[in-house]
Amino acid sequence: MLAALALPSAAAQADNPKLFAVVGTNDAFVISLRDAAGNLGTHLDTGTYAIAVSDRSEAHNFHLLGPGVNMATEIGQKQETTWTVTFADGRYLYVCDAHSTIMRGYFLVGNVPTTPLAGSVGPRKTISLMPRTALPGPATITVNDRSTKDNFHLSGPGANDKTGIRTRGRVTWHVDLVPGTYTYRSDKTRKLHGTLTVRFPG
Repeated sequence: MLAALALPSAAAQADNPKLFAVVGTNDAFVISLRDAAGNLGTHLDTGTYAIAVSDRSEAHNFHLLGPGVNMATEIGQKQETTWTVTFADGRYLYVCDAHSTIMRGYFLVGNVPTTPLAGSVGPRKTISLMPRTALPGPATITVNDRSTKDNFHLSGPGANDKTGIRTRGRVTWHVDLVPGTYTYRSDKTRKLHGTLTVRFPG
């Protein structure tokens, strides 16, 4: 496990891909981690990165955590620093510890395990999806549609998949889940519905 590395030579630092972390510009409730092109990082390759951290507010901090990594600036002071971090396969989260419910982001690194979920509808007026919570990242959703009067319709960030109302069968969908709420329902029967919550633990 690796939380931080001894600073490498200047030449080695120059070879590492660069990321830019910013929190609290003008004390605003914003936090981000971007690549050199200014894009929000959502999926990175494994390896060692140089992260330029700009903590611009005494009210906030930048906390990065995930497999082998747990690094943070301090609340109560501004800070400009560069971290050298090695990312392994897995899910990573960055938050402001003082406002963790609203100031957070995430990214995936390398090969992330796929989360299996199982949905069903019918044969009577029933619908379900298990489990009801999941981690961000790739997922397979296997749906057993046993009804010719209802269907299984999943919708949410990046997903809008459904079975047929008058047909039965088993289907598997491949979905990249992101933090938020997904809904599943029958398009025929309003009372048949539920939610899937995608979030990091804690």
